[in-house]
Amino acid sequence: MVKRIPPPLRSIVEAVVLGLFFCAASPAHARKPGSVLLWPVNPEIKADAPATALWLENAGKEPVTMQIRVYAWAQVDGKNAYAPQDEVIGTPPLFTIRAGEKQLVRLTRTTPPVDVPEASFRIVIDEIPVNDARESAGTAVKFRMRYSLPLFVHGRAMVAAKNDPATLAPQPALSWRIGTDASGRFLEIVNSGGVHARLVDAAFEHKGARQSIDFGLLGYVLPKSSARWPVGDEMTPGTLMARINGGEAQVIAPAAD
Repeated sequence: MVKRIPPPLRSIVEAVVLGLFFCAASPAHARKPGSVLLWPVNPEIKADAPATALWLENAGKEPVTMQIRVYAWAQVDGKNAYAPQDEVIGTPPLFTIRAGEKQLVRLTRTTPPVDVPEASFRIVIDEIPVNDARESAGTAVKFRMRYSLPLFVHGRAMVAAKNDPATLAPQPALSWRIGTDASGRFLEIVNSGGVHARLVDAAFEHKGARQSIDFGLLGYVLPKSSARWPVGDEMTPGTLMARINGGEAQVIAPAAD
């Protein structure tokens, strides 16, 4: 059972590496960060499958020790929130990958498929620093790398759509509005549909001009949820366009007044 979601632990950006400096000093001793390759970047567990595979490859020249955790993922008041859960586990949870080798991580569901079309999780993979006796304390730069990926687990409605051609698969249903809060002006996108929306190349088109909100991946809007992104005062709302879940660019309708 998913535990009650506390206030957001922190925002975790999809497939972005966060380098955390542990001690300052000579960059000459710093290992090049971001040497671990991960795929697929959008893993899913199908409703008729007990698990899915995630691969990691060490493209660096030194062994790396990694820890994997899976959090329940929700969006509360437009912001991401994460909580411990026991519905999906990653195994092995702790491992070392030698240089040039690969590691398979199995993402396994521990409960039957949910009644809703989709459940949302976030995979967080941290590099565990290893002390190197060859380096003197305070004379080297060490990095603790963090990788984060979304994980979507299909529910019974997805099985019904797969097995019955007459049953339509659940889809996202999006609308948007511009609002303001203590942090400033924001774009809020609401998803009233049954599955997530992955938004890429989002932009407003107004009188023949295109204003990009974010190049590439804007982010996700989970089912029955909303997400917010800051926009400057110079942004002129018009027709909101975005590529949704890998499809062609399409119009997102404004919210009804």
